[in-house]
Amino acid sequence: MERLWVGFMPIILVAVVLPAMAGSPLIGVEEDTGDFYAISTADASIQFIGHSGVVGLGALEYNPHDGRLYGFTTGVTPEEPELYRFDIPMTLDAVTPHSIGRLGLPVFEGGLAFASDGTAYAMNGGVLLPILLRVNLSSGEATPVGEISPRRDIAGLGWRSDGVMIGLDSTENDLLAIDPTKATVSIINPNLPIIGGVGGMALLGGSGYFVTGGPEADIPGSNELYSFDAFTGEHVLIGSFEDVIVGSGFSGLSVVPEPATLTLLALAGVALLHRKGR
Repeated sequence: MERLWVGFMPIILVAVVLPAMAGSPLIGVEEDTGDFYAISTADASIQFIGHSGVVGLGALEYNPHDGRLYGFTTGVTPEEPELYRFDIPMTLDAVTPHSIGRLGLPVFEGGLAFASDGTAYAMNGGVLLPILLRVNLSSGEATPVGEISPRRDIAGLGWRSDGVMIGLDSTENDLLAIDPTKATVSIINPNLPIIGGVGGMALLGGSGYFVTGGPEADIPGSNELYSFDAFTGEHVLIGSFEDVIVGSGFSGLSVVPEPATLTLLALAGVALLHRKGR
């Protein structure tokens, strides 16, 4: 006679609830209102996350080193621009701002990016002399690295998979490669859509997404979401925000912080099969 013995421990599945929208979402912030939205990478449809109460944000970026979102406000005097950290739950239905400190110099709409060693870089751009900055995430203080010439208005920053810093330039509608040690630039693609006075970019390795300014921006953009190749600058229109975003537009764009992009699987035990014969 044979007896079959089966022992097992339960498998626990913890699922993260994401917005009910097509495509993996990005996070965008509207400059005029400080409202945060989940943006579909399939069709550019949006879903409201929450009102941050922080208006005039010039950049938004996910820091993979601590799993937090950061952004800074703009202003023409050193006392105005301020660095913030934003907490968003995995359900993407609220946003909580935390003021870190002043940058200490004038900043117009710009970009923010985190190097592989954790260093935070930013661009002040806009009507000001464009300067590449290093930002202290503990105090908010910004330290100039170097001036970028000729004048560029960087609406988004990011790091490509090969370690090259990429910038979205709304002055000439170019995609740029930026040397973070010397603040020198070279053009990757000079034929982007009209970015406008505000915009944002999110990089995912060798590819990414960018948004263009809305109809009420100081320089109106095409008010659209694009995907693009970070090595060639080739881009594809995903969708328009027409009649949905009617102000200045999205001034920052970020990937969704982990673990909100994941379904977490926790294995509490392993099934054991023991066959015993006699």
